[in-house]
Amino acid sequence: MFEVGENKGDFAGEFQHFYEAYFDGAASYTLNAMPMTLYVNREGIADAIAGMGKAQSSASLTTILRDSRFDFSNAYIVISGCSGMSPERGTLGDVVIADDLVDFELGHAWKESDNPKGLETTFLRSSGYDRAGYIQLNADLVDWAFELTKTTVLLDDKAAAAYRANYSTQEAGEKPSVQKGVSVTGDSYWHSKGSSAHADVVSAVYGAGTYMVTQMEDNAFCVVALNENKLDRLIVVRDVVNFDQPYTNQTVLESLDASSGAFSIGMKNGFAVSSKIINTLVENWDVYRSTVPSVK
Repeated sequence: MFEVGENKGDFAGEFQHFYEAYFDGAASYTLNAMPMTLYVNREGIADAIAGMGKAQSSASLTTILRDSRFDFSNAYIVISGCSGMSPERGTLGDVVIADDLVDFELGHAWKESDNPKGLETTFLRSSGYDRAGYIQLNADLVDWAFELTKTTVLLDDKAAAAYRANYSTQEAGEKPSVQKGVSVTGDSYWHSKGSSAHADVVSAVYGAGTYMVTQMEDNAFCVVALNENKLDRLIVVRDVVNFDQPYTNQTVLESLDASSGAFSIGMKNGFAVSSKIINTLVENWDVYRSTVPSVK
């Protein structure tokens, strides 16, 4: 979704590790006025910085998939980016393979202070939003990706360990690991217990289960994949770089401004998991070109 500076040789954002591993010296193509560049290497792996938020990311993926210069008829789509996580679900440096996607905003919602008497929710599902609001990914492909990567050795950092110590939950204090679960998409980059509770409400209304990570693009990417009939070949990988709520006696603004110490390990851990998926697909392309992988 973004890069911090250059594509190589400096402080790495979401793209740099991929660029250095796959695309340094590879062919590049300008796609639109963002400007967005698509890199394509000799193995047929392509990558681009799509931009942040639902509008830009969906426009970017649509632009890529509809460019007549390329044949994406058998392509797999791997979304790799950072995310937030509740300290009750996991810890800094975790990597989550998404199974269900929930849109934080699509539906009918109101503040808890305005809740009608007798109604226990602040969010109502609307069938008109269902296609984009709740998206179930290919369970067989998700399980395959998780089984393939669940033992990946993930990095930790002293600064991240020190920051997670501010949180009292057992989950927050654990070492980074690969997990699987719901990814919640919202254009607002929120940090609050109230917003986390709302994410739980929206997930429950859709029957999606407990949310694991929060980010700003996944539902948008997957609506595009639905439009292009490619959802069955899409994998979402999200690395955790922050907790989505303050710790005790920390304000929301302090939480938003804080450095968790997990950004760099998140970038490396997300790449470690994503690249294992990418490399396995490429190495077994004679099979996976026509048959979507499964643990069955």
